[in-house]
Amino acid sequence: MIRRSALVAAAAVALVLAPTAAMAYDAPGYGSSVSDSTPAVGSAVTVRVTGVDPGATVTLKTSDGQTLTATANASGVATFKVTFEAAGNFTAQAFVNGALVSDQVLTVSAARAGAAELGQTGFDAAGFAVGGGLLVLVGAGAVVLVKRRQSTKASA
Repeated sequence: MIRRSALVAAAAVALVLAPTAAMAYDAPGYGSSVSDSTPAVGSAVTVRVTGVDPGATVTLKTSDGQTLTATANASGVATFKVTFEAAGNFTAQAFVNGALVSDQVLTVSAARAGAAELGQTGFDAAGFAVGGGLLVLVGAGAVVLVKRRQSTKASA
């Protein structure tokens, strides 16, 4: 019973800690980053591709049809400024000599009319707190039930 409870608790922890966002792809030896993976419509986003041979040409293609090129600097970094004109999910793929070396996913949100952009920090942990509390209560109940059964068997 305790082993089963431990397995259920481990499964719950694995579900909570599992990544929920799509991960970016980087080919071996390359790296990439975006200044903001959730920009507003019309906001410029900086996409950086690293690990490129200095002086090499890097092409960035977005799923909304933009194609940009940049030359890697002496440090092997190519930098792009991209602006999306519509809300939705988009990809930005970087190519070196025709080979895909990076793939980033961006979620562009509609701009709020008349509202200043504020930074977002943290998250709402109420759901995790309630779920954790319920798991603790279920575990405590299982322990009490097992102890009660053991004491009943011992007295019989």
